[in-house]
Amino acid sequence: MTADYATLSTRIQGLTKHPQGSLRELWAISFPLMLSLMSSSLMFFWDRLLLAQFSIEAHNAATSAGCMVAVLQFAFICTTCIAEVFVGQYNGAGEKNKIGKPVWQMIWLSVFSLIFFVPMGMYSADILFMGSRYQELEVGYFKYLMFFGPIFCVNGALSAFYIGRGCVTFVTCSVILANILNTIFAYVLIFGMEPFISPLGIEGAALATGIAQTLQAAVLFIGFVLSDNRKTYGTGDYAFNWVEFKRCLQIGLPSSVAHTIEIFAWALFFRMLTNVSDEHITVVSIAQSIFYLFTFITEGISKGATAIAANMIGARQYDYVWKLLRSGVKFYFVMFILLGGILALNPSPLIQLFIANDMANGNVHGLVASACFWVWIFFLLDGIHWLVVGLLTAAGDTKFVLKTGGSVVWLFALLPTYVLIVVFEQRADVAWAITALYGLATCAIYLWRFHSEKWKRSVNCLT
Repeated sequence: MTADYATLSTRIQGLTKHPQGSLRELWAISFPLMLSLMSSSLMFFWDRLLLAQFSIEAHNAATSAGCMVAVLQFAFICTTCIAEVFVGQYNGAGEKNKIGKPVWQMIWLSVFSLIFFVPMGMYSADILFMGSRYQELEVGYFKYLMFFGPIFCVNGALSAFYIGRGCVTFVTCSVILANILNTIFAYVLIFGMEPFISPLGIEGAALATGIAQTLQAAVLFIGFVLSDNRKTYGTGDYAFNWVEFKRCLQIGLPSSVAHTIEIFAWALFFRMLTNVSDEHITVVSIAQSIFYLFTFITEGISKGATAIAANMIGARQYDYVWKLLRSGVKFYFVMFILLGGILALNPSPLIQLFIANDMANGNVHGLVASACFWVWIFFLLDGIHWLVVGLLTAAGDTKFVLKTGGSVVWLFALLPTYVLIVVFEQRADVAWAITALYGLATCAIYLWRFHSEKWKRSVNCLT
């Protein structure tokens, strides 16, 4: 990357009007992302709530099958999102005419993913969910979401074009629009509109999500290929480029594989609980649905930190990356205190959206309330963990993410779950206590890695 240091410094400072690495800068970049992700979280929460009203079996099946969908989709989605790092580095180095190239390579990867997603959707569902108590429901949900898999990947690649440059407003608007449409589609398709549309239940939820994602991809792509973007950022350079494609895979694939292994472990986690009892999977599923209501904060800060850090690293301003970490940790402690009132002190209003206190599920209500305390603890630890992962990803230190993400979950989540819940038959809320333990382990390991500054060795791989 050829721009001199003074020019780089000027360009990186132009990402926002706030001091570099400050909480205000992190907030300025992350807040629009959080708005868009909040709409996604609300969409997810709304889907789960509608399914719970349709039937608790449909809700539990969506939780279980959704994890398996994530296992198979996430490697592709996470890899296409790595374009954000290259966009940020090119932007920080002042080489804007190269920005479109990595985005297009990840769009091509999304197209190639059809070869994987379509056969998996058609032929693997019955095998993956064989013997499950919700097999029929899980199979239908899984198939539709797998067919839409390439669209999720395209959205990841196109979003990277905007996020990597700190231009997140357009992404925010497109996501919010898509999720408003999903909310409408989900209600209509799950419950139907007789006599015109028959109720589709869990399959309706999957279809609504896929249609909304397709519309979002269309909006992002139109913005991506506008004349000004073709001239300034090279977004008209759509040719497949093996060198650029390989660079994206070298940085993105290790992190993608790590997260896929991690998600697969969580899929096994839910399968174990499904096989223990209806009470166990119901408690953990409802607590997970509540947790997802707040994941927009974690994802928004992580993506914002990646974009800012990538620009800093492109400009060789490493000290500001440390400042960015401190700003992110401060933010999470503030949010941790604020969410305490919702998750630790009085989670009942949220829980009662899924089950009523006076139902035969009264015991479930108490267990979910206990689980929400551990959700609160996990939120803090998981947030800091993903903040650091965002910074390490910006530096290209994804091989460490592969080693850690692919191993820690098995030792600190799956093994304790099997021993304590499957073997010793502990209560369902213990599963979320185990999840908090896993959060503590990952948070500590990633903070140690960042403190060692070994991530700086990986920066040359990006240049």
